[in-house]
Amino acid sequence: VLETGYDILFFWVARMILMSGFHLGQVPFRTVFLHGLVRDKEGKKVSKSLGNNIDPVLMGAKYGTDAVRVSLIAGMAPGTDSRISEDKIRGYKNFANKIWNIARFVLSMAEEIGLEKNPKYSSEDKKDLKELRETEAAVTKHLGEYRIDLAFDVLYHYVWHTFADVLIEKSKSALKNEGKRKVTASKLYEILASSLRMLHPFMPFVT
Repeated sequence: VLETGYDILFFWVARMILMSGFHLGQVPFRTVFLHGLVRDKEGKKVSKSLGNNIDPVLMGAKYGTDAVRVSLIAGMAPGTDSRISEDKIRGYKNFANKIWNIARFVLSMAEEIGLEKNPKYSSEDKKDLKELRETEAAVTKHLGEYRIDLAFDVLYHYVWHTFADVLIEKSKSALKNEGKRKVTASKLYEILASSLRMLHPFMPFVT
């Protein structure tokens, strides 16, 4: 796989294929993944000469490298241009903070309550874990089709709106119930571990 911007398709990609074919008699790559151009919030191409570029090192120091990385992935279908701004990067810093807080809560519950080796999940627990498996399948499918934007979108909504907003909130009463707390802590731990593995290619530092 060769990954590059669409603006150099003729200038570099075609020439690499032609030169490799001429000199070596073989094709250098079978798949070309074309990403779009990065534009500023007004839609102008980011350029040093225009002075409208955002320094990723400074943004990483300010908001975290994970936030910078996913701001360039989120909403960016292959071949389409994306707009980057400090506001967008700041928004994904909030997501990184959300991941950190989820993990802190789940790990503290696991440490305090302990985990079941072979938890006997209820039908509701199994339904929650089925949704996790469906998320894993969707992320895997999108990555296999080079739809990195869709893979991250699925993960973002699952982690924030399903895991944090729904599953953790509804588990808080079960975590106080002596008969349910250990199984509930085990379920949350399993969901956290899988979520972190899925997020890791996108946000390797916080995960």
